[in-house]
Amino acid sequence: MPQFSLYEEEHHPSPWQRTWREFRASHIAFVGLVVLAIFFFFALFAPLVAPYDPIQQNLNSLLIPPSWERNGTIDHLFGTDALGRDVFTRIIYGCRVTFGSSLVLVIIAMVLGVTIGTVAGMMSGVRSSIVNHLLDALMAIPTLLIAIIIVAIVGTGLVNSMWAITLALTPQFIHFTRTFVRSEMKKEYILASRLDGANAWQLFSHSILPNMIEMLVVQGSLALSIAVIDVSALGFLNLGAQPPLPELGAILADGLDVAYLAPWNVALPGLSIFLMVLAINVVGDGLRSALRKRVSR
Repeated sequence: MPQFSLYEEEHHPSPWQRTWREFRASHIAFVGLVVLAIFFFFALFAPLVAPYDPIQQNLNSLLIPPSWERNGTIDHLFGTDALGRDVFTRIIYGCRVTFGSSLVLVIIAMVLGVTIGTVAGMMSGVRSSIVNHLLDALMAIPTLLIAIIIVAIVGTGLVNSMWAITLALTPQFIHFTRTFVRSEMKKEYILASRLDGANAWQLFSHSILPNMIEMLVVQGSLALSIAVIDVSALGFLNLGAQPPLPELGAILADGLDVAYLAPWNVALPGLSIFLMVLAINVVGDGLRSALRKRVSR
């Protein structure tokens, strides 16, 4: 019996296994996944990886160059900033704040969007038309602009900026879910479930949601890259995380004052944001390609 199960698993893989095989075949997407895993590791285990306190100042170690430069030292791998704080430590904790908060707010936005989008997708008539026009109007406005407006109303800070970006991203998930649900509601398997006496919750949990999970993963990866950019932008504009909390956008803004004397204070946080967004986009493109190939086969 176990041999038969192994045979079935090898010759009849599940949809997730087929998607993983297609994704793994793309070397660029796999490298992006490894880079993203490194950022996730930093976000999860920052206190264990970072060699120093991210907010501890040392006036005897001001603007020390990175270790690869002539006057650099291995004690400060990425050098120090204008207050003597270790740049490598601050970038690790910055990844924790930027990536971690982005991941949390995308999950919240996804839950809210799927819930509201499902209800809107099952509605019809005037209410459905009103929701559709409202979503079109909200999605025409950039998420960063919506977040700035909300932060200007409720006040600055990391928590307020997270809620602002969550509210800005939620219409995208509502629009996606509503479109998907309305398309699925016209299919025959939904009609068969209705004839069997399934209610709205049973239709969603047993019929619609299983078919929507993989597409939500792709949509979530795209929203995650937008969230990272928005969190960093609000931190850079001093509307998000406030000093001395290390956040990549705020670290980049702090480095502007000494950009000519210590360019690594700007280049290294900026490079971290670039690599994080690039890795998320590459993984998202790889997932879309893998899903497309799996469906075509």
